[in-house]
Amino acid sequence: MAGTQLMIGPENKLYSMEDFLTFDLKGKFILQAHFPTYSDDYVFRTYKIMPRATNAHALVEAGFRAKLDKGQQGQVVITERPALIFANINDEFVHAKATEDFLTGKNIADPQLLKGALTTLQNEVQPKEDPAEASVEYRRSLAVSLFYKFALELVGDLADARYKTAVGSLVRPVSSGSQSFETKQENWPITQAIPKLESMVQCTGEAKYISDIETEGILRAAFVLTTQANASIYRLDATAAMALPGVLRVITASDVPGKNVIGTPGRTPIMGEEILATTQSYYAGQPVAIVVAVSREMAEEGAKLVKVEYFNVQTPILTCLDAINSNSFHETKMKDINVGDAEVAVKNAAVSVEGSFEMGAQQHFHTETMVTVCYPTEDGMNVEAGTQFIDGTQSAIAQACGLGKNKINVTVKRNGGGFGAKGSRINIVAAAVGIAAFVMKRPVKMHQSLWDNFKLIGRRLPYLIKYKAGTDAAGKLAGIVLDVYGDCGYQPSASVIVNGLPNWIDNIYFSPAWKVRLHACKTNTPPNTHCRAPGSTEGIYMTEYVLQHLAYASGKNPVDLKRQNFLKNGDNLLEGATIKDCNIGPLTEQLMSSASYNDRAVAVDQFNKDNRWRKRGISVVPMRFAVHWRNGNYNCLVAIFHEGGTIAVTHGGIELGQGINTKVVQVIAYELGVEMSRIQVQPTMAITNANARGTYGSISTELVCLSAIECCRQLNDRLKPVKDANPNVKWEDLIETCYKQGIDLSARTWTNPKPEEPLVYNTYCAMCTEVEVDILTGESHVLRLDCLYDCGESISPYIDIGQVEGGTIMGLGYYMTEEVRFHPKTGQNLTFGTWKYKPPFAKDIPIDFRVALLKNAPNPSGVLRSKLMQEPPLCATASVVFALRQAIQASRTEAGKNDWFPNDVPMTVERVQQYAQTQLADLVYKP
Repeated sequence: MAGTQLMIGPENKLYSMEDFLTFDLKGKFILQAHFPTYSDDYVFRTYKIMPRATNAHALVEAGFRAKLDKGQQGQVVITERPALIFANINDEFVHAKATEDFLTGKNIADPQLLKGALTTLQNEVQPKEDPAEASVEYRRSLAVSLFYKFALELVGDLADARYKTAVGSLVRPVSSGSQSFETKQENWPITQAIPKLESMVQCTGEAKYISDIETEGILRAAFVLTTQANASIYRLDATAAMALPGVLRVITASDVPGKNVIGTPGRTPIMGEEILATTQSYYAGQPVAIVVAVSREMAEEGAKLVKVEYFNVQTPILTCLDAINSNSFHETKMKDINVGDAEVAVKNAAVSVEGSFEMGAQQHFHTETMVTVCYPTEDGMNVEAGTQFIDGTQSAIAQACGLGKNKINVTVKRNGGGFGAKGSRINIVAAAVGIAAFVMKRPVKMHQSLWDNFKLIGRRLPYLIKYKAGTDAAGKLAGIVLDVYGDCGYQPSASVIVNGLPNWIDNIYFSPAWKVRLHACKTNTPPNTHCRAPGSTEGIYMTEYVLQHLAYASGKNPVDLKRQNFLKNGDNLLEGATIKDCNIGPLTEQLMSSASYNDRAVAVDQFNKDNRWRKRGISVVPMRFAVHWRNGNYNCLVAIFHEGGTIAVTHGGIELGQGINTKVVQVIAYELGVEMSRIQVQPTMAITNANARGTYGSISTELVCLSAIECCRQLNDRLKPVKDANPNVKWEDLIETCYKQGIDLSARTWTNPKPEEPLVYNTYCAMCTEVEVDILTGESHVLRLDCLYDCGESISPYIDIGQVEGGTIMGLGYYMTEEVRFHPKTGQNLTFGTWKYKPPFAKDIPIDFRVALLKNAPNPSGVLRSKLMQEPPLCATASVVFALRQAIQASRTEAGKNDWFPNDVPMTVERVQQYAQTQLADLVYKP
C-alpha cells in the first residue's frame, strides 16, 4: 500500500517500500508494517496487464495515487505530489518522478496539461530491452495508456462519455455454455451420450499413468542438454556430476550399444538425427549425454553439473526469415501446385491484393510430458512408453540397443495427451532410456520436466507466407499465389507437413487458378513436428487471411465474399480429388441463423460507434477437413471368456484422452448385443499391434472401430448356429455352450482400407466468434463463440462435444496467447515453462460457449454413419483472429487509418495493442 513503512530488526528502523526494494535482508527480519490512512480526497487505482486473463505475470504493472480538489467547477486539481508507480519497465525505474512533479498542484482536467503529462511520462518511461519480455515500444505505450485511464477516471464526467469507457478493465461475467446434439435410442449404445469410460478415475486421480510408475530399485535418467545453438562441441566434463551423491553414470555417444540415431529407413526422414550429439550442437536443448542416478532429483541435478564447451559458435538461424536470408533450406522434394496461370489471373483481376504474414509455433503442453520406462529381461526389454506410435518407438529402441524388434515389447495403457508430438518426438527419449537400461542392466525411467520437454521436443511449425490474390468485379476469385515457408527445425522430418498443405489450403473455396510454392526452412531449433491439426490449421488460415484482405480491398463483408466462392459438388480440389459431399453452404447458413449473426453484426457496429476505447468484432469462418484413410493399418483383438461371458479387447489405437476406448466399447456392445459393462479394454502392446500405424490424423478412432466391427462380425458368424438353436439363451450360457463345443471365441482383424479414391469424405464446420477489446491495453474477451460441426451420426456425442470444446480452446491458445521466443544469440528457448508460455486458462474460454453437432446428417462413407472429430474444430478458431482484426480496424478507422494492416499470429495482448497504433495525440478527453 502506498506510504507503507516496514520496521526492520534487529535495528528496529523504519524503511519505505522504495528503500525496501534495494535493502539487504541478510541477518535482518521484518518486525512490523505501518499502514497509513487516507481521506476520501484520495483516489487509488492499480493495473496489471497480463499475457492472458489470469494466473500470469505482469507485462506492465502500475499503481497510482492522487489527492484531488474538485471545489472549482470544471477543475480537478492534484493538490499534493501524486504517486505513479510502475513495474517491469527496467531494473531502476519505479516512480515516474518527473511526471509526478509535473502534475503536482495542477488541474488534471486541463486538456493541455494532460497532453504535457502524457508527453513527460512517455519521455520518462525507458523500458529495458529484453528478448524474453514484451517489446520496449509496447511497455512504454502501455505505461502511458494506463496513466491515461487513470486520468479519465479522475476527471469523471468532464470527459466525453465515449472516452470514459476506457476507465477500469474488462469485466468478465461467469461463463455459460450449451451443447446440442442428436441421439437415436434405437441404436444405443452407439449415438448414446455417455461420459468417457476413464473420466471418473482420471478426475479422482486413480488413473495410473506411466509417469506414476515408481518400482523399487528403478533408476532415473535425465538428459544433458546443450545451451548454444549452431556451434561445434569441444568437450564434455562430467567430473562435477559424477561427484554428486546418487549419480551412477554419465552416458555419452560412445556408450551407445547400437546406432546413435533415431529414424528408420522407409519412414518419415529423420536421418542423421543423433540421439546424443557428438560434434555439433545444432540447437540449444539438444541432448549430449544421459545422467543416470538413483532418483529423478539427482539425475536432473547431475545433468546441470555436466559442463559442455563449444567453439566455432555461429549466429543461429531461428526463423523462416533468417532461413530465407541465409538460404537455409532442407533438400527435400516439395510438391508445388500449379492450376491455370495464377500470376496472370491476379495481374488482370479487378481487385487484387498482395502481402505477407507470419504464423507462430505452438507447444504441445501435455498433461504428461515425455516418459518411458525400460525393463531389461533375459531375452530383450519390456517397455512402457508414452507413445502414440508403438511401432516407431519399438524400432527406435531396438536400433539404439542393437537388438531385433522381436526382443522389444512396448506396452501403452494410456497417455496424458499426445497432440502429435508423441508420434515421433517421444522416440529420442525412448531410445535414450533403452540405452541406459541396456548399459546399466537395470530398469530405468526418464520422465522429462516440463522445462526440458519445451527445450528438446519440437512444436507446431511456424510459417512465413507471401501472397498475391485477385477477384473479378463481382467478387469471384480469379487466382491465388502463395509462397509458403515452413520452419521444420534442423531436421527435415516435418517437411511432410509442409508438403501436405495442398490438402487443406483451398479449404471450401474454388479458384480457377492457383500457384503454391512450398519451402522447407532449416533452422537451429529442435525438429518441429505434428501438433493437433498440423497443416490443416495453418493451410485453412492462410486462405482465410487472403480472403479477408480481398474483402477489405473490395469493401465487401468477408462472409459474403466467402459464400460467393464456396465449392460446389463436382469442383476439383487442389489435392486432385473431386468434391461430392459438400454441404458447407447450408451448414454456414444454419450457423449464422442460430448464432444471430446479422443482428449481432449490427450491434457490434453500434457498440463501436458508442465507445472510443472499447471495440468489438465478429467473424465467421467456415471450413472443410479432408479425410484420408491411406496407410490406416490397425489391429484389433476381441476375446470372449467363458465362465461369465466377459469380453476383453485390445486395439491398435492409443488412448490419449480423446475417448477412443469409449467409442470402441460402444461399438462392440452394439455389434454383439451385450451390455457395455461386460467389456474391458486392455493395454495396447507391440505383439498384438505389430506393424501398425500411430494414433494421429484423427482417423485412428474410426478405423479401430471399423476393425472392431469386423472382429464382431467374425464372432457373430461363429455364435450364430448355437444362438439359432437356442433363440432365448442368455449371453453367458451361449458363450459357455460355444466354449464346450470348441468354438473359437477370439477374433483378430487388421484394417488395410483401400478406398477407390484417396479422399474418403469431408467433414465441415462453421464457427462464429465475437470479441471485445480494450484498445489501450490490448486485452480482450471472447464474448461468445458458436460452433456447428458436422460429425455425421455421432457414435458418442459427449465425446465429440468434448473434442469440439477442447480443440477450440487449444485453437484460441494458438491464435491468442501461446508465443514461443528464442534468444537471438544462443538460440535458447526463452519460453520454456509456465512463467513465459501461456496456454489458455479458466478466464480465457469464451464467456458464452455454444456447441452444436449437425443433426440429421448421416455419413454414408463413414463408420456407422459417423465422421471423425479430434482435429478439425481447432482449424475454425481462426475466426477469433478476424474478430480481433475487426475490433482493431474500428479503432484505426476512427483515428484516420483506413489502410489494411498485416497481422501475425498469435494475436497476443501486445500485438493487439500495437496494431491499433494509438498515438499520444489520440489520448484526449473529448474529440
